[in-house]
Amino acid sequence: MRVQKSVYHMTDRELRLYKRQLRRRLQMQRRILTMIATVCVIIFCAVSYQGIRSLASSGEEQVKFKYYTQVTLAYGETLWDLSEDYIDYEEYKDKKEYIDEVQSINHLAEEDSICAGQTLIVPYYSYEFVK
Repeated sequence: MRVQKSVYHMTDRELRLYKRQLRRRLQMQRRILTMIATVCVIIFCAVSYQGIRSLASSGEEQVKFKYYTQVTLAYGETLWDLSEDYIDYEEYKDKKEYIDEVQSINHLAEEDSICAGQTLIVPYYSYEFVK
């Protein structure tokens, strides 16, 4: 086993050799750390990509968009009839909740009557995105 001399007791030649060895050791450590970091980033990207791909291909996470359309009432048509055509039970618990929203959008009080030819705005949901 070789005993290391103190830096203060080294000759110039020994000191240069010692510094060179230290630089080489530090360079090697940096290279190893860089390789480890690169491998970690590659693994992280691969795992993330697989997760995103599986979500996209599963089709379970479809986004539903809310739209509004203009409807002209026919003779004898009621808000209950409209709700049958446009309600989405995944978004509304019942027809009453949907009708309340239609009344709110169109500024109708519960006692307001609607008549044939009247135009109302009604919400509906779709998986298709319309620009």
